[in-house]
Amino acid sequence: MLTFVIPVKSEKVSSDWSQFCRLFERTLMSVCNQTDANFKVVVVCHELPPVGFKHNNIYYIHADFEPPVPRPSETKESITKRREIDKGEKIKLGVAYAKENFNTDYIMTVDSDDFISNRLAAYVNTSGNDVNGWHIKRGYIYLEGKNHLFLTRKFSDLCGSSIIVKPDLIEHFFGTDPIFYFDHKLKVLNNNIILSEFPFAGGIYSMANGENHWMSFQTLKGLNNHTGWFSKQGINRIYRKLRNYSFRFLTPRIQKEFSFHKL
Repeated sequence: MLTFVIPVKSEKVSSDWSQFCRLFERTLMSVCNQTDANFKVVVVCHELPPVGFKHNNIYYIHADFEPPVPRPSETKESITKRREIDKGEKIKLGVAYAKENFNTDYIMTVDSDDFISNRLAAYVNTSGNDVNGWHIKRGYIYLEGKNHLFLTRKFSDLCGSSIIVKPDLIEHFFGTDPIFYFDHKLKVLNNNIILSEFPFAGGIYSMANGENHWMSFQTLKGLNNHTGWFSKQGINRIYRKLRNYSFRFLTPRIQKEFSFHKL
């Protein structure tokens, strides 16, 4: 059985709690839209988000440690690090709860504003339990409010909703980087444990939705605000972007598979 673990930020650190809850509810609807009903969802939060969507497979766990509220004169780097640690601690709580309460074969971490394919549980549950785990290489990027997506083969490098592993292996993802407490970019774990490549596009990474603490609109703008577009470096940069990302319309098939809808 596959268990989805969703770490949820505190209302005390949200820039718009109402907007965040709408994003989170949309993610819940996407996660619970699985074609295989043999799954669980563990949500770890400080405050219970007021959402109308209910499902018998959802379990809410309370995080009893202090949320990463910004301190006076604290640097952006320090705040980001504490928020990543907060996320990692919540993932640990969720995984521990799943191991103790469910017959869980695999864990998937899901960020609270993303979408996932409704075929995930069915594929994982029929995998035979002989795979250490997967990284989702192919997935989509969605800029909130747009009518299109970008398909990328770098999904697991970009998005936290991209790791599916056996519960005992989740520890390998913690503490491997001084800034990112939960390192979803890993594809080879300690002792040469190799994660398989997931066979189809498994998620949609929601960006610039107002509640991304890492990939905000300003961050996106900064990453793309390059100079020297017609220099050799600029042309190579454009080529790399075109090679790694391809335009896709929001088709009815994609909307159905990912339970996608705009806010």
